[in-house]
Amino acid sequence: MAESEKKLRRLPNKISIGVSCCPGHSTPISARRQPRPGQLVPRTATKRLKVNYPVEDVAVDQDTDLPPDHPTGPRPYRTPDTRTWAERQERQEAAWGFQFPEIQKQLLRNAAIHAQIKRDVSATLLGLVQTRLDGLTSTWRTQHSCGDPQHHPGNLDGRFKQDLATTVRYIGLLSSGPLYVPAVTCQMCQVQYVPHPVEAGCFPSSPVDPHVWYDLHVHEAYNVLGLEGLSATDFAEYVEESTGEHVDDRQFLGSFFAYLRTSGSVDTLEALGVEGMDTGPFADCPICATLPKPAEGPETSPGEEPGPQPAYPLAVSLDAVTKLGHYANCGTGSGNSLAHLDRYFGPVDARVSSAHSAGKLDLRSTIGDPTLDCTPFDGDAPCVSSLHCARPDAPSASGPCDIHGVCGAVCMHTVPLRSVFCDMRTPEQFAYYLLMLGHIIQQRPDLKHVYMDFGCRIASTWQRYVAKHPELPPEAAGLEIMVNWMHGNGHGVACQLTNSGRYRKGAGRRIGEEIEQLWSGTKPVAGLVRYMTQARRRDFVEAVLRSLSRKKFKKMVKLLEMKYRDTVKLANEGVAEVAKVVDAAARAGVVDLPAAAAEYVQSVVPTSKDAAQPDEAAWQVEYVLLRLREMELRALQGKAPSLAVVSSASAVALAAASTEAQVAKLRAALTKMEMAREMSPLERGKWKPGYPLFDAAVQRLKEREVQRCQARVETLVLEIHQTHAERELAGATDKDAKRSQARARRKRAQIRSMLEEMYVWQGVGGDGQEVVVRLTEQQIKQLYVPGELAPWCTPSSGAAAMRRHHGRLFHEADAALTRSREEVGFLRYEKSRLGTWLRKAALCVEAARQKKLGVCAGSVFLLDGHLRAMEALQSELTNSRIPSV
Repeated sequence: MAESEKKLRRLPNKISIGVSCCPGHSTPISARRQPRPGQLVPRTATKRLKVNYPVEDVAVDQDTDLPPDHPTGPRPYRTPDTRTWAERQERQEAAWGFQFPEIQKQLLRNAAIHAQIKRDVSATLLGLVQTRLDGLTSTWRTQHSCGDPQHHPGNLDGRFKQDLATTVRYIGLLSSGPLYVPAVTCQMCQVQYVPHPVEAGCFPSSPVDPHVWYDLHVHEAYNVLGLEGLSATDFAEYVEESTGEHVDDRQFLGSFFAYLRTSGSVDTLEALGVEGMDTGPFADCPICATLPKPAEGPETSPGEEPGPQPAYPLAVSLDAVTKLGHYANCGTGSGNSLAHLDRYFGPVDARVSSAHSAGKLDLRSTIGDPTLDCTPFDGDAPCVSSLHCARPDAPSASGPCDIHGVCGAVCMHTVPLRSVFCDMRTPEQFAYYLLMLGHIIQQRPDLKHVYMDFGCRIASTWQRYVAKHPELPPEAAGLEIMVNWMHGNGHGVACQLTNSGRYRKGAGRRIGEEIEQLWSGTKPVAGLVRYMTQARRRDFVEAVLRSLSRKKFKKMVKLLEMKYRDTVKLANEGVAEVAKVVDAAARAGVVDLPAAAAEYVQSVVPTSKDAAQPDEAAWQVEYVLLRLREMELRALQGKAPSLAVVSSASAVALAAASTEAQVAKLRAALTKMEMAREMSPLERGKWKPGYPLFDAAVQRLKEREVQRCQARVETLVLEIHQTHAERELAGATDKDAKRSQARARRKRAQIRSMLEEMYVWQGVGGDGQEVVVRLTEQQIKQLYVPGELAPWCTPSSGAAAMRRHHGRLFHEADAALTRSREEVGFLRYEKSRLGTWLRKAALCVEAARQKKLGVCAGSVFLLDGHLRAMEALQSELTNSRIPSV
């Protein structure tokens, strides 16, 4: 007995269901469980039982009797499947294994029949296309005779001459072969008619010599598979194997792009003559777009139009992706051809291309200030994190790519914005984002929030851009640029508290990473677009964005429901988390948590870079910090050759080059500060160890950095105590206990790292008199004992650290709860807004449909498709569980 059959027989609750292959013979094909007495059965539980399957030994639900003449009698009674996914898969695999021998016998026995079926289908399809072609000529002769008063519909055969038919090669998904294209000439007016390939449901291979006709289903199939990353060569090989007809992949690709360009805008609302619809950047999103304005129709019903929502912020997410770039050496043979689709690449890309051609694609030219300092050490930026993408300017384009990627934007529903995307002719820089934001804010002045990976860096640059461009609306100056939630975790804590949307009042739980979801949808085609011609690459990316936008539109209600359910769940969890934080703080003696949170924020985000010092002392501290960095980097640069002792020569070269670049940046920052302070060369030379102002600034800097390290160590120690307490209180299982231990180990490693950094700052100075107080191993272990203070702590400082610790926990939990509650309100408003858009858009589409009746049947058919899609969304929205506003 086969092992799969033995495994199947060991499974419990088995019944036998057979299909009659011949009279009096039944072969078991699957196994089902009997219901437990009295157990309820879902209404759809019996759909898997085919009506022609004889059922044996199955309990029948007498309440679900079928009509007496039904071939199977009463519907069998089934119980809901309560097994785990693993158990269901194990049972299914066993059942398949049991059937494999019989299926293999059937495949072998009917191989010749299957081949004959394939040939019959191919011949039938080819015959249908030929019949369609022949019928087109008859239709034309009748229409031509009736359309002119001089042509009397008498003897049509006598007045029309049948010309010599041409032969073309037909290629479909399942069939191929020769087609005979008839030609007819009217002998009265000498007008000749030859059916167009599209009339026969095909697309020509060439506009000049269309000797191959591709079935439209072929192009439609590759329009789906190609956008999922399948190359034209692989697709052509599949069609060739399926039909037995050779398919030239290069010829097919040219025909496909012609189809893509011609069909890409045929079924849009604008092309179909629908008036009153939004055509701006947010036009593809039914929630963010401005409401349609139907020319006729009933006014808004009471309660149907969402009320004023001044707190609802229109927001976008901006980012760049490099995987959609283009290699300079690919597609050079037709480099002068132009792209045809421009739904998403529009005015912004045109400005970028024009600026790049003129050599002005840089920050100074974009802002319009030739004296602007573009050094990365911008004093207005509160974030000190190292971000590769946060470059005010970019180096000259070099390397294998002539297009380095794509910059784009989406709304908060992951729908791409029209006319905003642009190709990056250089590595990523601020200029692209300034041009995109300028275009969006001009089209939609009601834009409130912008999410970017480096929003902390570009916010001040945006204000300079606004000041230099008076054509922008007044709302541009109030635009809030924030850091995405996920990318914000890589920024400093002070930057997160200041710039992250997680802590911004009124931002909701938007996250800001929606553009990353869009880029993930373009990943399958990354390996194709790099090697295309630039024109085809652009059109292909346009098709990908259009496809993603349509998918989002069809799933808009489902996505809203999912997000609402998740947000409500997070809000409930947030309430429990805040209660837990309040309870823990009460046990520690911290009562006023809002005040403790304010104290924590003040300790992390001071009012100035050195709040304890006046402005004169503050700039001295920062100047000395740059000086010390420069001296240490130059010393490190001199020690780079010593790396050859433990590594290779390449490591030496890399360290030396990297250090040189950092020294150059520091030198530029020092020069900027010296020019701002109008320091003479003689005064600059005084700033070194031994100069009183230098030594005093070094001392203040040491105190500040040592205190920062100590405060961070105290915070980490308290977090370790909290981890241990939560684990003991919850009685964690082995798996949870391992996770808690792993977190505690990581925090202990961070503590040792911070202690080493503190020792380094204690030794800064260079005069040999510095005292470095190192903690012993016993003192470090003593840090982890609850109730014990660090060696540098006093009882008052320990209590302050405890307040800041619980203040941080409360601040984070309260921010998460507040953002979730705000998002719940946003989603309820979005439901009402979507319903209003669908109702008004349907009126606009219906008005266009009435104009097309009797004029263009194809337009009416496509408009009906749009109406059906809107009706489906309206039905889903009516049945959704999101409460109305």
